[in-house]
Amino acid sequence: MTKDNPKKNVMVIEDDLEVLEMLKDFLEFKGFNVTVESDGLKALELIPKILPDIIVMDLLLPGEHGINLIRTVKEKYFIPIIAISGIYKKDDIEDIIEDYFVEDFMKKPLILEELAKKINKIINVND
Repeated sequence: MTKDNPKKNVMVIEDDLEVLEMLKDFLEFKGFNVTVESDGLKALELIPKILPDIIVMDLLLPGEHGINLIRTVKEKYFIPIIAISGIYKKDDIEDIIEDYFVEDFMKKPLILEELAKKINKIINVND
């Protein structure tokens, strides 16, 4: 990418290390700078240091539950979030999006190309 179109920073917060590594590799392949963290509390400490353009995060995390982390990030940093989870009910998804103002929700297993498109759309990066 050029100076006029610098790489965008994506933070992935996911406690399943295989999923975390897969997302990191895929998003780097797609041209993003990627920071990863598997623990919610550690992620909360890291966010103000890197100020990512967007966060992709699991809702069920050790250290800090995903809902609490979403609330804190939205109140302090206003960073867009795509929430992901393998455990969900349709009503829960709608509540999460409405109540916590996440930009989107994706259910696991993720369709990686769809995730990349959503990230690009949210942070306004052209392919």
